[in-house]
Amino acid sequence: MTAQPERNPTMKIRMERAELLAGLTRVQGVVERRNTVPILSNILLEADDAGIHIYATDLELGLRGSYRGEVMRPGGVTVSARKLFEICRELEEAPVELAEEDQWVTLTSGRSRFRVASLPVADFPPVPEAEGEWAVPVERDVFATMIRKTFFAVGDLDTRYVLNGVLMTAQAEKGGAEVPFRMVATNGHRLAMIERPVTPDAPLDVNAIVPRKALLEMKKLLDEDEGPISLSFTDKRVIFKKEGLTLVSQLVDGTFPSYEKVIPREAGTSVTLPKEAAAAAFRRVSLLCQEKTWAVRFTLTPGTLSLAANNPDIGEATEELPVEYDGEKFSSGFNARYFIDVLQNVDGDEVRLETADPLSPCVLKDTGDAGYLALVMPMRL
Repeated sequence: MTAQPERNPTMKIRMERAELLAGLTRVQGVVERRNTVPILSNILLEADDAGIHIYATDLELGLRGSYRGEVMRPGGVTVSARKLFEICRELEEAPVELAEEDQWVTLTSGRSRFRVASLPVADFPPVPEAEGEWAVPVERDVFATMIRKTFFAVGDLDTRYVLNGVLMTAQAEKGGAEVPFRMVATNGHRLAMIERPVTPDAPLDVNAIVPRKALLEMKKLLDEDEGPISLSFTDKRVIFKKEGLTLVSQLVDGTFPSYEKVIPREAGTSVTLPKEAAAAAFRRVSLLCQEKTWAVRFTLTPGTLSLAANNPDIGEATEELPVEYDGEKFSSGFNARYFIDVLQNVDGDEVRLETADPLSPCVLKDTGDAGYLALVMPMRL
């Protein structure tokens, strides 16, 4: 019987487990596990002279990273993102070899060996262009803060799809002049808005709605480590980069609500509260809120802010906070969770509450951040 000739794999690489696991962890939030297009559940793993690259996409959002490793034979392969991640997570700390042959990927590490099915590389969506027309020169820490202080107000699976993203705006007629970079998020019942000054090198015309999912993945990358970032836009895409990583997302197509009309220009009633005490009071009262509405009655009398929740099936709760207020009695209803979310993202020691009347929204201002405000719409109790 004639011996079969040994076949060489079309791709073969060796990586440290920690390096491979880092790359696979990053793309888990991008890959759609329930997808009618099977290949979108895979990652594209490529090896060339520049190194090893891992790319994942759901057709609207794509993340590509470059990683250290030994390229023993260049090439490309697609493999299940979730399954490869689960395998790598359980491996002992040892180098991992990956080889592809005839639509199968063989993974070897120590005494462990796995064989996982693959799909043709030619069927994988192409990597989109990663250069933007307008670059916003925002620092990493500044951008991380802007996302943190607005993301909680983004709509989640709202039928008004433009609310499922954050509006980013920045306009400059020429480079070299300081202009405000603004981010706004709202779900129709609450709003968060933040501004930071930037100095672009060239004209800017950014008016983009960045999807919630893209912001979440940017936030994860920002939280990983320090280092410079870049943020740029085209008419249809946002491009976010940090060392060795590029995230490209389509923008939400639509017109963002006229949010500025909702923000009261004058405050008929205003009080300043210590942030920690106010947050603790709202948390305690919310324990007896009705979970569908999280409704809390908000009552101001001279010297006192009273919070009250009533759940007919469980009981009731009240809290009183001392405040500097000598006006007429004021009473309205608000969602306690919305207040708690804002207070958790206030950086100063105090928060200022402003409203025009019981039927108007309540504006919350961070006394430690003049460029930030949040707004909560009232509820009928």
